[in-house]
Amino acid sequence: MNTRLAFASTDGKYIDQHFGSARIFQIFEVSSAGYRLVDSRQTEGYCRGHCEGGFAHLLEALADCSGIFVSRIGEGAAAFMIQHGKRVFEASGPVDDVIKQVVADGLWEEE
Repeated sequence: MNTRLAFASTDGKYIDQHFGSARIFQIFEVSSAGYRLVDSRQTEGYCRGHCEGGFAHLLEALADCSGIFVSRIGEGAAAFMIQHGKRVFEASGPVDDVIKQVVADGLWEEE
C-alpha cells in the first residue's frame, strides 16, 4: 500500500524549512517498491521564530500525508500534529537520502 510523506523543501532536493514557517511541502508517494513525487504544496508560513498555535492550515494542507519531515519543529507544533494522527520528524539533508532510508527500513509499510 502506498503512503504519502511530506517534506518541507523549497527546491524538492533538501529538507530546508522549519515546520511553522514552511512555505512549500513536497509530497512523495512511498511504497516498498520505491517512491515518486506526486505534488508540491504551497502553504502560508505564519510563524517567524517561536510560534505556539495556528497549525490547523498545515494539518489541512497535509491531511493525506502520514508523515512529515522538517528541519525543525517546536514541541507545541509536534504535539498538535501527533494529536491529529500525524508522525513528525526532524531531518536534514537530501530528500532522496531520507526517503531511501525510510523505504530501506520499511518504516511505512502497512501491516
